[in-house]
Amino acid sequence: MTASYVCYRRFSLRLQRISIMIACLAACCAGGLRLNAQILTKEDLQKETMAYEAASRDAERSNMPAVQAGRIWSHLGTLYQDAGKYSQSQMAYEHALRLLTVTPVSQSDLAFAIDDLGTLYMETGNIKEAEQAELKALKIREAAGLKAELPKSWYHLATLYLREHRPAAGEFARRAADAFSRDANAAPEDKVGSIFVLASSDCQSHRYPEAIAQLQTALQLTIKTYGTDHYPTGLNMFLLGYAYWKNGDLASAHELMERGYGIVGKEMAWHPDYLYFMTQYAHLLRDEHKRDDARAIEQQIKEMRARLSADPAYNLRLKTTDVAALF
Repeated sequence: MTASYVCYRRFSLRLQRISIMIACLAACCAGGLRLNAQILTKEDLQKETMAYEAASRDAERSNMPAVQAGRIWSHLGTLYQDAGKYSQSQMAYEHALRLLTVTPVSQSDLAFAIDDLGTLYMETGNIKEAEQAELKALKIREAAGLKAELPKSWYHLATLYLREHRPAAGEFARRAADAFSRDANAAPEDKVGSIFVLASSDCQSHRYPEAIAQLQTALQLTIKTYGTDHYPTGLNMFLLGYAYWKNGDLASAHELMERGYGIVGKEMAWHPDYLYFMTQYAHLLRDEHKRDDARAIEQQIKEMRARLSADPAYNLRLKTTDVAALF
């Protein structure tokens, strides 16, 4: 379940940045940023990347304050990461960090940028560097007294430890989920995402009833916040179905995973992360003895992997991700 959550986390990072960036980018891409729950299509991702590249050039020409320019470069790093341009992503994050360490320093922005770099390290399999980055962001927040932002560090560390099947994932996820649930001002994507990680941790420990309860709670929030037809709700349904499946309830599992699979596919069938959904859905169909349906999806998986492997942008991504180990 970790793999699908990482994709949701990147979506969350985009939403978190948007409110900060609007003032900086209004002249470059007014009306072009997505404020709803829709995942960017490949074309939209390219358009937004071009807008932020233009904004970064304008920042240099206009002598924009370093902290504002750093925010632009940090978000540009996220966009390059989404596009599989990992070298460019790392360079953008590192440039953002250089800008964000110019006096006067915004410790909050600096911690966010280090978090994002940690996500890139995690995605490309650099686990040691990822942990160092996430722990550094936590220490910055603790030292600066940014108590309201500590749950974000717990949340990100939980994600990393979940990927590595480490017991600490559950502890950090519960702390984050509890903190976000008590905070009336917490962003919905943080509330939902932390519950996803907590439920995923429960699944890794075979506590499926607990995971089901967590994901049912999250589903009420995703439907209320994003509606029934967008990625967060589709992901929630798929994960809830997965938990039912592993708990032995194939009927409930099929209905939820099929519906979630369809919703997710509408918005991200072009992206490598969709392979995770395809793989697990095919496994479910085989458990249901629907071999022909499973074989059809497995053929699609084979074709998609071949296509992505030939694309330099995604070839590394496929090599550094073990789908089976992530669920």
